[in-house]
Amino acid sequence: MQKTSLTFFSLFAAAAAISGCAGRSASQNPYAGFCKSSVSGIQLVSISPNQGTQFGDQQVTAVIKSAGVSFTPALVFLGNKARGVTVTAQPGNELSISFTTAGTPTAGTYPLVIATGMSACAYLPNAYRYNPPLISAFKVFVGYGASGTAGFQSDSYNEAAQLNGPAAWIARQAGAYFPIPLFGMPGIPPAPGFDALGTDGRFTGTATALVNYLAGAKSFPALFEDPDVVPYNIAIPGATVEDEVLGPASTTSMAIPVIALSNLLFAPYDNNLFEKKDIKPEVQMVKDLHPTLIMSMDLYINDLITNEVATSYNTFVTFITQDVAALASTGAQVFLADVPHAVLLLPSSQEPALGELMKCGMTFSGITGGIFALDEAADADSCAATFSNGTFTSTGSTCAYNACETLVSMDQKVDQFNSKFETVAAQYPNVHVVPLSGMMSGKVPVAGQYMTIDAQGFPEYTIGNVTVKMKHLGGFSSLDDAHPTNTGYAMIASLFVQAINARLGTNIPLPDLGAVLAGDPLSPPALETYCSQSTNSQKPFCMCIENNYSSVTPLTCTTLLY
Repeated sequence: MQKTSLTFFSLFAAAAAISGCAGRSASQNPYAGFCKSSVSGIQLVSISPNQGTQFGDQQVTAVIKSAGVSFTPALVFLGNKARGVTVTAQPGNELSISFTTAGTPTAGTYPLVIATGMSACAYLPNAYRYNPPLISAFKVFVGYGASGTAGFQSDSYNEAAQLNGPAAWIARQAGAYFPIPLFGMPGIPPAPGFDALGTDGRFTGTATALVNYLAGAKSFPALFEDPDVVPYNIAIPGATVEDEVLGPASTTSMAIPVIALSNLLFAPYDNNLFEKKDIKPEVQMVKDLHPTLIMSMDLYINDLITNEVATSYNTFVTFITQDVAALASTGAQVFLADVPHAVLLLPSSQEPALGELMKCGMTFSGITGGIFALDEAADADSCAATFSNGTFTSTGSTCAYNACETLVSMDQKVDQFNSKFETVAAQYPNVHVVPLSGMMSGKVPVAGQYMTIDAQGFPEYTIGNVTVKMKHLGGFSSLDDAHPTNTGYAMIASLFVQAINARLGTNIPLPDLGAVLAGDPLSPPALETYCSQSTNSQKPFCMCIENNYSSVTPLTCTTLLY
């Protein structure tokens, strides 16, 4: 997915001269031949836990003891390179080493390799076991598509969001190896918190923030947790189906940004973000990995964002046909989502309709059924019949009609593209359509529960005692109003897991949505906690969520929270 601010990639040139080193290694055994010498006299006292899934992302603590050797590790390998390494001195000449595993492509027992740097390593055999995925279909699991699959969030690329993307959640639940090109915190540009909303409840990522961050980097590899890992999540923000199929040969309006991101993600040691020789089309990268299962939540959503990409239907037909055929030809099980209507997925796409209503001093609540009623009328192309006679509203019929009309062409294009995609997918028995549109419209349940529609027409979903709404600051969309929160991504992942289980006869567990919500920094409870602080309570958007209209009005609040 993308939004207007993603045009900031056109400014990558300002940072393109950052120096690099050699090309990315294809080795999946990064500690092989890493050290110049081996250190003896190091013993592994304990390691806990001593096993986990090939996905990794597990907190592990190892205690080592040295026999008269001064050895303080800075790097840890347990399969792939671990991250978040901390070392604490213990009594009795012992060291406690805590870290997070990064998984491994092959199940089995692995040594713990601890290193002071390039000069010395200690190899501690049979330390940890990586267990294989729950089902063989996940032997090589690949994420494909654009920014949603990549785990982009709040206009920031960072490991906290990437590890909560939908593909990452599916791999985690299946215990599958799924290396991601993780950007170390705070990400690029640094991930914003609620303070980025300022006083008016709006957040807009800027090109300057990204360019300044990249320009200040000493090297692109330093931005990554492990620049040498070979990614299985190869989704590229901004990509359309033409970009996915043609790669550097694409001529779309997003081709240059996609090339720049491809170089950054898949050739980080290069010093030129815009050259084409080191990168391939996404579809070729998928084939090279020999996948057994592929997923995409946003195969063609960027083709439908009209303020950025004007993909014609004929162009779409050409490339969706090639794209799906190429994925099917891998022999993998392929799970691809369709696209919901924009008002049900992107809060930023709700604003034109709201703007028309506000011309009459109205909000979505002034129409029976709210924005959902507008969307249904628009989808049926019956705006005039529905809103011109005051049936849905006693006043402002013209504004309601105009609001409905802002959605007509978008709805028709989404339906047209979805229909063609489903027709193409139906030609291949190993390609399965995941009904994201059905989930968002309340026709397909997630974890046994259907989305419902609130009084303003917004889809909502209850997790425990918390209501998550598909609106600005409602808990489903992140601050950029274009990409989901951790909770939103976990819900989408649950939809995919349901589809995989139904099609393959498996029993992969769904993500624990309650636990995800509880730890989500952009959840409704987190926002309430933020607004309860005295320094924030008088900000207009905090007054709005607390219904404190001393300095704001309900109409103003609609523009902030719609």
